[in-house]
Amino acid sequence: MTSQRERGITRLRELLNDPHATKAAIADAYVHLLSTTICDLGRQGYGRDGRGAVEIDLRGLDLRTARGNLPILYYPLDEAGDDWPEEVFAELAAYTPQREAVAILFYDGGPPQIYVLEEA
Repeated sequence: MTSQRERGITRLRELLNDPHATKAAIADAYVHLLSTTICDLGRQGYGRDGRGAVEIDLRGLDLRTARGNLPILYYPLDEAGDDWPEEVFAELAAYTPQREAVAILFYDGGPPQIYVLEEA
């Protein structure tokens, strides 16, 4: 039996090797694979700075060739970016920071995606 993480890695590898896979699909698989890390970052950020969102900015990056660290940062609500979608503010008001994290995914070729990730 394979774990959720192993299935996530397999899915991401399949997409990275598929020349027809969209940037949105690759980025979505990436977010789900890192959901535990994103939740940890969100919980730490909340404890330090209050409500906020984890921003994952993949603009200008090709995940098929990227190396090193990718930009994933926690921003408190009072430091919200001008490019944050309006819908994220309702999610930030409603999420449960002790067990959830709000993430905003930016990537080339599409609108920002909002995730409310729950710790497994």
